[in-house]
Amino acid sequence: MSEKETNQTAEEKPKKEKKAKKGKKEKKEKKEKAPQVKICPNCEAEIPKKAKVCPNCEAKQKGGNKLLLILVPIIVLLAAASVSIAVFSFPVALPFLSSVSDTMLGQAMGLSSKQEEAVLAVLAECGFQEISEIRTVKEGSKRTSYAVSDYDTERFLDVEDAFVVQLLNETKTVESITFLDHDIYANGRVVSKVTDYYLGQDQRDDYLKATLSAVRARLTFPETAVFPSRSHWTYTVDGETVSVQSTVTAKDGAGKESVQAFTAQFTGDELTSLEFSEASVEASGTEKED
Repeated sequence: MSEKETNQTAEEKPKKEKKAKKGKKEKKEKKEKAPQVKICPNCEAEIPKKAKVCPNCEAKQKGGNKLLLILVPIIVLLAAASVSIAVFSFPVALPFLSSVSDTMLGQAMGLSSKQEEAVLAVLAECGFQEISEIRTVKEGSKRTSYAVSDYDTERFLDVEDAFVVQLLNETKTVESITFLDHDIYANGRVVSKVTDYYLGQDQRDDYLKATLSAVRARLTFPETAVFPSRSHWTYTVDGETVSVQSTVTAKDGAGKESVQAFTAQFTGDELTSLEFSEASVEASGTEKED
């Protein structure tokens, strides 16, 4: 054998050995796929995962297209909203879109921000200022009644649940507002203002000054007159008539000091009557009114 042939043989040997080693390598075992089965809830037998009917007990299998189950209710709600807007000019409140305003009014009445704006607009039109208290009076299937007051009505009206707002549950719109037996808001319009049934501080001061002048004019010695503090004066509004009641301590013609109660009646700004009567009151809490 020549030297060249010897070298070729030597080179071929390692190659053959490598091939032999490769051949000896064991093939990797393929992982077996988990069986695609499920348990029939009716007979508890193993059945194909995609089976719609159990081959063992013939019971229908629950499942189906989950996406379809989610989409159908959404489509129905959107369709209802579209019909509501087109026919009734207001949208159906979608449960997944609605959010209750975090204000006192929104929380008490369950209003969204937009619904709250509409309710506040009606209250402002009726003469309410900043709302101070809301309380549920009566809850029904179609409408709910709320006692509503602002800071002025709380201060100047000594009447519990004086103003009642009736709200329609479905649309969250104001149906009516009443003060005792009087209509404030009805049939979508303002009938009277809340300020028609009480006097604010400026109005009270005007009537107080007019009453002081009228009472002093009737006294023998007006310079001796002493009137109670403002908290001991009573004001009553009945339509166009305003009544002012209080007391006065003064000396009579004999120089004797006496206490008299009085009632002044006004129609608008005009004094129509002033009546006196004897009264027995405590001296404390009185002050001289200028």
